[in-house]
Parts: sequence; structure tokens; C-alpha cells
Amino acid sequence: MIDAIYFDGQSSRRQPVTLIMHKRVVAMRGEGIKQSHRLSRLRLSERLEHVPRILYMPDGGSVHVSDPRLDKMLAANGYRESRVVGWQRNWMLSLLALVAVVALLLSGYQWGLPWVADQVALHMPAALEKKIGDGQLKLLDKSVMAPSELDPVVQARLQRLFADLKQPRGEKTDYRLEFRRSHIGPNAFAVPNGVIVMTDELVKLAENDQAVLGVLGHELGHLQRRHSLRRLMQALGVSVLLNVWVGDASSVVATVPTVLLDQKYSRDFEREADQYAIDMMQTNGIPLEPMAVLFERMEKYASRNGEASHRHEQDAKGEGRRSKSRKDEEEEEPEPLDYFSSHPSGGERVAKLRAADRAKK
Repeated sequence: MIDAIYFDGQSSRRQPVTLIMHKRVVAMRGEGIKQSHRLSRLRLSERLEHVPRILYMPDGGSVHVSDPRLDKMLAANGYRESRVVGWQRNWMLSLLALVAVVALLLSGYQWGLPWVADQVALHMPAALEKKIGDGQLKLLDKSVMAPSELDPVVQARLQRLFADLKQPRGEKTDYRLEFRRSHIGPNAFAVPNGVIVMTDELVKLAENDQAVLGVLGHELGHLQRRHSLRRLMQALGVSVLLNVWVGDASSVVATVPTVLLDQKYSRDFEREADQYAIDMMQTNGIPLEPMAVLFERMEKYASRNGEASHRHEQDAKGEGRRSKSRKDEEEEEPEPLDYFSSHPSGGERVAKLRAADRAKK
């Protein structure tokens, strides 16, 4: 016999009672209270240190027991805790469970999320894809892009030369080539609506149509493999992916342009796009050496401008402040190129291009 507190489930009134267990029957006695229930019909709370155990009655009432002898009474009447409760009390099993949960979360992030992102990107409606790309291009034009100043004759020549190229494996990836003057220096990128943007600065740095065609082939590879959308879906996270999956795209349209501005492709995506460019150039009998030379120039450009930027920062710390005219001049200078950031190294990419050229000979 042990003491307990009974609550009838209808009020907050505490009623002292005594409990007796015999042959798997729980008998409860108190002032005006006389109940008996089979143990199998009761639900027991888990055992926690310094916390009363609760026996939940079929009628909605409950009995709170602080007496540690309850566990012996339960065991004597054949009550056995569930395996889960037993595992929780075993520190080794609890640790293993924690490790398993962490491993599951990391695996989901490493492999599960990219897989789901790919599925969402591959099944995204074309209208939504176009809307995302239009939003990104509009934002870029407002922030870092300006109308092209490249000779229209040069633009038309590059448009024609690239349009005449055959895509590898007979693919027919739709695209639209546009030119911009840019504050970010020599660059090219593709947006989800099928637009490939090439900056005037990149054309001037290349000094070679074949090199420009190779870079355009690289960007067409990003479009063909839908890298921008796949990377975007991964960056936005699970909640937005689910919204797109069930058809609520409003959160994506509102968030996407800003995210895309900071988006960088993974090394695997860059390697895929490089291989696509190689396949496209070789399909059309165009050597890859000009593209390799351009990549070397781009890397040197990035390094040179990065060092200049670092010197400007050191000068600013020493001088304390610059004149307004000097600030204006520095703001007009293009920022260091981020073409290789978080991607395979420039040396690796150049070596791959030249190796592909040698293998073709």
C-alpha cells in the first residue's frame, strides 16, 4: 500500500488516496473514492528522477505517485517498461541514438537535399522558371550592369558564330545571348530564363572569338544542366522546396533574385559545364587553347585586382580618410573577378582544356 494524489480530471482538486496492487489489479481508496482497474488498462508516464509518476485512468482521472516503491509494485504485477524507455536509460544506447540522428541529418543535407532540389528543379514549370530569371536579370541591371558599349558589329558577329555552332549530342538547348557593360569586370553567366549574359570586359580581355565561344559553351552547359535552378533550390532550403513541390511558388519568386546574386555553383557543376564546353568545341572542330589562354588571363586579372583592392584598404587605414574624388575613382574600378571562387582551381581547368586538345589530335 502506498500513498498518492488523485485528480478526477474534472477539477484541480487534490484528493489523497492509497493504492494497492494485486494480481495486476490496481485498487484506489480515499474519502468518497473507491475504484479498481486492471493494470493493462492504465497508461503510465515514464520514470523520471525527482518527478512523480502518473497513472492515467480510463475515465480521464489520474493518480500522481512519488513513492519509489511503485516500481517494485509494478514489477511484482508483471508490468514491463517498453524497449524505448529501456534504451533511454542506457547511456550507451542513447549516445548511439544521438550519433545516428546527427548522421541522418548530415546525410540528408549532403545527399537528400540536393536530390530533392534536383527533382524540384527538373519539374519546375517553365513560366515560373522564366519569372525567376527575369527577376534576377532585372535586379542585376539595376545593381551591377549597364547597357553594352561593345561595337554592334562585334556583338552581331559573336551572336552569329555561336548560333552556328552545333550543340553536343544533338541537344537543342534554348538560349538568348545578351551583352552588358559591368562593374564586376570580365564575366559571363546564365540565368534561369535562358539568357546568357556576357560582359564587354570579357570580350575585350579575350581578344579571340574562339575563346569567347568556349566561355559561351560553358554557360550553355549551365543552362542545359539547369545548374542555376538546382543550386538555387539547395540554397533556399527545405521549406521553400516543399512550397514549390505543392504548388505555392510565391515564396520562391519573392526570395529568389537576391539569393541568385550571391549564388556560386559547386565544383561538380563547374566541372560539368567545363566538360560541356569541351564537348561543344570539339563537336565543331574548334581548338580549346584560346579558351585556356583566356582562363589564364582571367585568373591573372582577378589576382591583380585583388592585390590592388588590398592595397587600397591598407592605404585607407593609414590615411584615415580619402578625398571624395579619390573615392569616386576607386568605386568606378571593377571589382576582382570571382569566376574561379569556390570552383576547381584555374590551373586544373586550364590543364583539362589543354589535355582535351592533345587527346583530340
